[in-house]
This record gives sequence, structure tokens and C-alpha cells, in this order.
Amino acid sequence: MKTYHGDSEITRLHDLGWAYREAMVLGLTNKMGIFTALAGGEMTLEQLSQSCGTKTEATEKLLIACVAMELLKKSEDKYRNSEIGQKYLVRGGELFQGDIIAHSDSVRKLWDEFEKGIFVEPKPEDPSVEHRNFIIGMDNLAAGGRGRIFADCIDLSGRKKLMDVGGGPGSYSIAACKRYPELTATVFDLPETIAIAREVIAREGMADRVSVTEGNWDTDSFGEGNDVVLLSNILHGPISNSDMKLGKAYDSMTAGGAEGGGLLVVQEFLMNDEKTGPLIPALFNIMVGAWSQAELLDVIGKAGFKDARLVSSCEEIGCAWITAVKP
Repeated sequence: MKTYHGDSEITRLHDLGWAYREAMVLGLTNKMGIFTALAGGEMTLEQLSQSCGTKTEATEKLLIACVAMELLKKSEDKYRNSEIGQKYLVRGGELFQGDIIAHSDSVRKLWDEFEKGIFVEPKPEDPSVEHRNFIIGMDNLAAGGRGRIFADCIDLSGRKKLMDVGGGPGSYSIAACKRYPELTATVFDLPETIAIAREVIAREGMADRVSVTEGNWDTDSFGEGNDVVLLSNILHGPISNSDMKLGKAYDSMTAGGAEGGGLLVVQEFLMNDEKTGPLIPALFNIMVGAWSQAELLDVIGKAGFKDARLVSSCEEIGCAWITAVKP
């Protein structure tokens, strides 16, 4: 398994852009009284949820993030305060900082008001702009390091036909086809996303090798005869219908033969098996959802794939790549 490091300047920008997530975790766990509840020693998730009057599933996501942020520690199924948590976040402690953290949490609305008042003419809300930011943002991420990692760690030698499911702007299909001259790719996504993908593909001069198909993964098949299927950041934990997407991918792929079967390629935010980090997947797990490495490998195996393995990861940008084959 290859370990990569992100571009330090781009990583710094992303850390700044996403810093509110850690602030939200700190503010909410302080409000819940988690650190004070743990002042006397270890507690299980269930005990903490009962003590704080919170829902177990959501509480677990926050606890995972707190461990990744080094505010808590975890041993087997029990949590305890880290040195920082015990020293500064237990109410009644000599150096307790929870009141100023609560104040900081309460004045976030001032920043919202500042944004609303800074423009001479208020910016109208436009869902299409938000969607475009998301899709082109995925192209930004690929250009900022993920595309290089994909090209370096995934060997597509001899492959002919790649299906990029939920492929967004088509960045990885473009990168793959540029590296492997015999490969063609199809980007499969919703119509409003495909319109953006066409722009990116044309910009890169790859329209002769990278095509597009409008579709919905909930209702449409992923084609047939694919010897590579790419599922990039569409298997976000238990809520993502991973088994359905993997099943359709499996059905669309060539079976094993003398040269081996179709190749499944997955990019995801992956937590470690202990669910104590890394930080970016732990925070993403709160927002959307994330598997641990063992969980996702198990889900892929249950879909019928063989030899599922983690081939690379980059903790600074939160990406991990998995491959498996259809026997």
C-alpha cells in the first residue's frame, strides 16, 4: 500500500476552508458536556449518550471526531478524556475553557450577518451555482492531488473500457485516458452534471476518448462489457446504498478469464478500523457518512468481488483508493 502526501499549500487552503467543521465539533461536544461526563473515568458510547441525553448514533460520530482531534482517547469500546480534554474542558476545572468556547459558538451568527451585509447588491441564491461549485470543486480536488494519486497507484494497462459512475466532471476518466492510449471512458451522471462534464472534457481536448451518458444510479444500469468501473466518492457509509451500486457495477463488468476479470476502482473517505480517525474522514462521517477500511472491504466482498485491497491513501487530503476484481 502506497502512502502519499498532499501539496502543502493546497492542503493549507483546504484546512482553512473546512476549519468550521472542527469548530462545530468542539462547540457541540462542549455544549453536550461530554468532557465533564468523562471527568471521573472511562465510559462506553451508550453510557455517554445516556449521561448527556443524546442519540447514540449521532453521538458516536462526534466521539470519533473528538478522538481524531485528540480531545478524547478510545480503548476498545470505552472513551476517556485526553490530557487536553481533562485539563481544559471539564467544568469546574481550574483552567476550564468551556465558557469562552460556548461564547464563540454563540456568535457564529454575526459572521452570517456580516456576509449578508457586505455586498452593495445582495447575491441572489441560485441552486444551479451551488451545484456547479460542487461539480467543478471535484475537478479542483483532482487537480490538487487526487488525480495524480489515482494515475500513479491504479494500473490500467491493457484495459479498454472504463465506466465512471457518478463521475461528476470526468476528471479521473480524463486522467486515465491521457495515461493509457488504448483506454476509452464513459462518464455516467445526472443530466445537469453531464452538462458540466462536457465542458471539462472539451477543455481537456478528450471528447474523442471520453464520452458521457445521462442516467440515475437508482434506476439505470451501468452498461455492459466494462473492464473497469470507477466509483469515486459515491460509497459514503451505510446510507449510500453501497450494495446496490456495487451490484450494478458487478453486473456491468467483464468476468474473469485468462487475462483476469473486470477491475473495480473505489475512492473513498475511509476511517481506520478502530474508528479513531483519520481526521478528515471522521469529520466527513458527521456530514455525510463514511466506512471504516474493514467495513468497506467487507461490503465489496459481499458484492462478489475478490482480492479487495487498499492500494493507497493520503491522510492530508483524506483520500483512499481500493481495487478489487470480478472473478
